[in-house]
Amino acid sequence: MSGPVDFVTDGARSTRIAHGHALLTRVTGGGCALGAVMAAFAAVDEDPFTATVAAVTAYTVAAELAAKQASGPGSFAVSFLDALAALEESDLAQQAVLS
Repeated sequence: MSGPVDFVTDGARSTRIAHGHALLTRVTGGGCALGAVMAAFAAVDEDPFTATVAAVTAYTVAAELAAKQASGPGSFAVSFLDALAALEESDLAQQAVLS
């Protein structure tokens, strides 16, 4: 379930991810792009739950980083793609908060 706080569950485990930015809701294709990122993470992690949590965390942290550079939805879309491509493990270590 996605929103201000994303909720990921596999029925046995659950995680809340409180990241992202409202500008994600103002650009076309955000959900489709998240699906693609989730597929990429699932391709390299045998545990679908862990892959999904990692993908949503990376995606939403990148959105937060992009929003700092953006002046509106158009510049956010470009900044988001750049932030997603440039995302480093250190960005996640510094920003990610899961509960």
